[in-house]
Amino acid sequence: MLSKVLRTKIMPPPRHNRILARPRVIEIFMQAFEYRLTILQAEAGYGKSTALIELTDTVKRIAWYQVNEEDNDTMVFLLHLCHAFLRVIPDLPDLPVHFLETWDGSQGPLPWRNVIDQVINTLSASLDSAIMLVIDDAHIITETGGVPHIIDRLIRLAPVQLHVLLSGRPVIDLPNLSRWRSQGEVLLLDQSLLTFTTTEIETLFAIQYGFELSSDEVDALSTYTEGWAIALQLFWQSIRSQSPSTIEFPLRWQTNSLDVLFDLLTHEVFEHQPLDIRDFLLVTSTLRELKPEACDALRKAAGHVVADSASMLAYLRRQDLFVVETAGDVLRYHHIFHNFLRQQASPEQKNTWNRLAADYFRLNNDAENAIFHLLEAQCWDEVADLLDIFASSLLSAGRLDTLATYLDNLPPETLHQHPPLTFTLGELARLHSCFDEALGWYEQAKIAWRLRGQQDGVARALRGQARVYLDTVDPSKAEQLLEEAIRLSDGFKDRESQVRLFELLAENKLNAGRVEEAERLRQRAEDLRLEGPSNDQLLFRVLLRTGRLDEARQGLEERAETEKREPVQMPRAHRETLLILSLIYSFMGMEGEAYQTALEGTRRGDELKSPFVTAVGYMRQGHALMLSDAGQPDTDYFAQARDQFEKSVEISRTLVVPRLLVEADWGLCRAYGYQGNLTAAQSYAQEAIEIATQAGDEWIASLTRLTMGASLIQAARYEASEEWLNRAMFGFQECSDLFGATAARLWLSLGFLKQKQISRLERVLPEVLSSCETRGYGFLLKRPSLLGAFDARIFVPLLIVARQRGWNSLYATQVLEELGLKGVEYHPGYCLRVQTLNGFQVWRGDKPIPTNGWQREKSRQLFQLLITYRRIPLDRDQIHEYLWPEADPPTAQRNFKIVLNTLYQVLEPERDPGSESAYILREGTTYCLRQDADIWLDADQFIQAVHLASNPDLNLLQRAVSLYKGEYLPETLYETWVAEEREHLAALFLESADRLAEMYINKKRFTEVIDLCQRILTQDNCWERAYRHLMFAYEKLGDRGQVGRTYQRCVQTLFEELNVSPAPETKILYKNLTL
Repeated sequence: MLSKVLRTKIMPPPRHNRILARPRVIEIFMQAFEYRLTILQAEAGYGKSTALIELTDTVKRIAWYQVNEEDNDTMVFLLHLCHAFLRVIPDLPDLPVHFLETWDGSQGPLPWRNVIDQVINTLSASLDSAIMLVIDDAHIITETGGVPHIIDRLIRLAPVQLHVLLSGRPVIDLPNLSRWRSQGEVLLLDQSLLTFTTTEIETLFAIQYGFELSSDEVDALSTYTEGWAIALQLFWQSIRSQSPSTIEFPLRWQTNSLDVLFDLLTHEVFEHQPLDIRDFLLVTSTLRELKPEACDALRKAAGHVVADSASMLAYLRRQDLFVVETAGDVLRYHHIFHNFLRQQASPEQKNTWNRLAADYFRLNNDAENAIFHLLEAQCWDEVADLLDIFASSLLSAGRLDTLATYLDNLPPETLHQHPPLTFTLGELARLHSCFDEALGWYEQAKIAWRLRGQQDGVARALRGQARVYLDTVDPSKAEQLLEEAIRLSDGFKDRESQVRLFELLAENKLNAGRVEEAERLRQRAEDLRLEGPSNDQLLFRVLLRTGRLDEARQGLEERAETEKREPVQMPRAHRETLLILSLIYSFMGMEGEAYQTALEGTRRGDELKSPFVTAVGYMRQGHALMLSDAGQPDTDYFAQARDQFEKSVEISRTLVVPRLLVEADWGLCRAYGYQGNLTAAQSYAQEAIEIATQAGDEWIASLTRLTMGASLIQAARYEASEEWLNRAMFGFQECSDLFGATAARLWLSLGFLKQKQISRLERVLPEVLSSCETRGYGFLLKRPSLLGAFDARIFVPLLIVARQRGWNSLYATQVLEELGLKGVEYHPGYCLRVQTLNGFQVWRGDKPIPTNGWQREKSRQLFQLLITYRRIPLDRDQIHEYLWPEADPPTAQRNFKIVLNTLYQVLEPERDPGSESAYILREGTTYCLRQDADIWLDADQFIQAVHLASNPDLNLLQRAVSLYKGEYLPETLYETWVAEEREHLAALFLESADRLAEMYINKKRFTEVIDLCQRILTQDNCWERAYRHLMFAYEKLGDRGQVGRTYQRCVQTLFEELNVSPAPETKILYKNLTL
C-alpha cells in the first residue's frame, strides 16, 4: 500500500552540480564494505549528506533511507526499509511488504522480530554480491524505542553481503555496538573526515565557484572556517557577486551570510541541545579557553550549583560539538560557533559573565586573563588597578606590545587617575628608546604622586627619569635624581626598591668613573638586601603530611604503648595518637590495624565525653572499612563506611565545626566515587575542597582531589580525572608530601596507560616506581590502600609495561612476584574470581558477571569447559564435539568463532581486538587457560587445601572441608565433559570429610561428627562409613533410638541404590552398640 510509503525517503537526493568531487572521502567510505557496520557522526553543516550523495554516484547498489521523527514508529521504519531494498533489487522476493501495508494495529503490537527476521532471511537467500544500506540522520531513531533494536538485530544477523552505514549527529548508539567495536567490526568516522583540506578548499573555489584564491587566502580561509563545509559555502555566498580582486583579507563576513549561519546554528545545533548543555555553552562562551576549573568557577558564580564542567567538556569533545583541541590539549570553541554563542547573550549578561570570569582569574593569579575579561566588560578602573600590579611582570617578561595594547584600550581619564600607569607608559617609551616621551610620562606620574602625597611614588618616578639618563649615559643628571629618590624612599617598607636605587646609583658612579664609590654603594645595596625580614620556615613538618609514613607509624606505635601505661586524661581533638595512627595504617593498606585503632580511638572519645574525638573516630573507622576484603561479595563495606562518615557529619553539624566536615566529605567522596556514583562523589568533593581552602589546608584539599580523580579513572572518565589529579599532585608538592604526590602520579600513570599515551606514561611511571621502592610506598601496588585502589590488581598492567620497557624493571618484577604474578605477560587489571562449587559465578575483580552478561549461553559453557580442562589444551575439534556435537564442521567452526569472541569480550571488556587474551591461550588449533593467568578458582583452592591437609592437622583439614561448598558445576549435570572433574572433587571431599569425622570422634566432638556425616550423606548417601560414624556418635550422646534409625536408613539406602546389604563392619558395630 504505497500511500504509506514516502518515496523521497528512500531515494538518494540528486547530486548538485556544485558538489565538489572528493576522492579522499570516497576512498575512505569504500572501506565500509570491509566492515559489518560503519558510523559517520558529525554535527550540522559538515556535509554528511552531501558526501553520502557523492557515494551513491560511485556505488550503485546502495539502499538509501532518509529518516525523520516519524520513523521511530516500528511499522513505518520496517515498511520503508523493505521498500528501500526493493528500490535497489526490484525482484527481491518474500519481503513482508504486504503484511506491513495491511497492518492496522488491531492485532496487537507489531511482531517486529518476526518481520525483521523475514527480511534477513530474504536477503540471505537472494544476495549474491555486496550491498550497502545507508540510513541518514540515524541519530533521530537510535535513542529510544524499538527501532534501535530492529537495526541492531538486522546488523547482527544479516548476511555478510549486507553492509550498514549509519550517518547522523553524535551520539549514535546500538545495544551491541560496544561488542562489535571490540571485535573490530565497526568503522567509526567523525567530522574530521569531512573537514575540507586546504587543497580541497582551493579546488572548491577554483573549479566549483570560479574564484581563484592565493595560497595565503586559502590558508586564511582554512584557519577561519577550520574546513567547515557550511562556513565555506556561506563565504562563497557572501562573495559570489564580487570579483576576486575586490575580496579583502582578513575575511570580513557580510551580515546576510552571518544571519544565515546563526539561524542554522540556532535551529540545527543549539536549540536541539539539552537545557543544561545550552546553558553551559552560553556561559562558557565568555572564555577563550575551556578549562574545567575556570568553567566551574564561572558557572558557580553565575548561580550554578553543580561543578561538572570536566564531564561537560568531555561530552562536548565526544559529541564533536564545535570544540577544537589546541596543541596544549586545551579545548576552545570553533571560531564561527564561538561568535554565534557570544551573540546569543545580552549585553548585560556579557558584562556580568566577563566580570565573574575576571574575578576567577584574579583569584587564581592569572592577571592576563582577568584583564582581558575586564576590558570586555569595559571595567576601566579595575583594569587600571590590576595593571598597577601586573605591569611590572609584563615588562620583566619583555611583553611590551601586550602591555601597550592594554594601556591603549584605557580612556585618558582613567590613565590620569592612575599615576602607576603613566609611569608604565614612561617605562614603555624608555624601552623603545623614546627618551623624551619617557621623561614626559615620568614627569606626569611624579606630579600626580606628589599631589597625593605619595613620596614613594615620587621616588619611583625620579628613578625612572634617572634610568633615562643612565641609558643615555648622562651621569650628572642621573645622580641628582637618584640621590633625591633615595632620600624620599628612606624609611619606606619597600626595601627592594631601595636596594635597586643604590644599585642604580652605583652604576651611575661607575659610569662617572668613580669605581670606589660604586663599590661602596653596591655593598650598601647588598647589606640592605640581607637586612630584609626572613620568612621563618617550619623547622619540623608533621611526618604524616610529608609522606614519611613508616617513620610516623613507628613513632606513634611507641607513643601508643607509652600512653597505655601513662594514659593522657585530656582529649586532643584530631591529634589523638590512636586516630592519627589509624589514618596512617589506612594510608599504608593495613586494614585490620586501621580499624582496630579507630575503634579504640572512638571508645576513648566516648570515655572522655569528647564528641569531636568520637567524630574523628567514626571517620577513621570509615576509612578502614573501605579497605576490607573484596572477596566477601555479600558484605557491603562501603555502605558501612558511609554510615560511619554520616555519623561524623551529624556530630560536626551539632558542634557547628565546619572544618570537621572536610575529612568526612573526603571519605564520602571515596565511598561513593569508588562505587561509580560520581555525582554524589563530586558534590562531597566540592564541599570538602571549599571548606579546606577557606581554612588554608591545601593538604586535605589535595587528598580529596586525588580521590575524586581516582574515582573518575575507575569510571573511565580520563579527561575529567587528569585535571583533578594534576591539581592534587601540585598541591602535594606545595605541602612537600612525597607520598601524596606519588599516589597522584600512580593514578595519572594508569590513566595514561588506559589511553595508550605511552610517551606521557614514560615521563611519570619510572618516578612512581622509584618512590615506591626507595620510600616504602610499595603497598600502593600490592594491597588496597586509602589513596590507592580498592583492588591493587588494577595497577598490575603498569608493572608489566614497566618490566617490558625496562623502567625500574627489577623492582616491577619483584612486586609481580610478591603478588604471585611473576610469569604473567598480559593482565586486564583485575583477578578473575571463579566459583564452581554449589553454583557457577564469575567476578571481574569485585564486579560479578550477571547471567545475562555472558550474552550467549555457549560462551558461558565454553568458559566452564576451559575451566574444567584447565590443565589440558583442547583441540578446536574437541571443543566442537563437546559444545556442538550434532553440528556439521563448518557450522561448528562458525559458532565457535562467534562464541570465542563473545567470551573474550565478557572476560576482558577493554581488550583491544586482535590482542592477546590475559586468560585464554591459543596455540595453533588448541585452546586452554593460561597457566599463569590471574584466576582465583574455588575448586583449585579446595584441592590445594586437601593436599596441605595430608598430614593429620585438624585445622588444615577443617579448612579443606569447609572450602567444598557443593557439587562442581551443578547446572551442567548432563554434560559428559564435566563428569570426571565433578567426581574427582566429590571423592576428595568425601575422603577428607571422613578423615575429619574420625578426628572429631577421637577428640569426642560428637555433635560435630553428626553434622559432618549428615553433610557427607547429602553428597553420597551410600558412603557407608558415615553411617557407622553416626551410629557411634549417637550412642556416645545417649540417643539409642537414632542409632537404630541410622542403621535402618543405611540398610534401605544400600538396597535401593546398589542392591547390596551393609558391610560386615557395619553390622558388627550396630550389634555391639545395641547389646
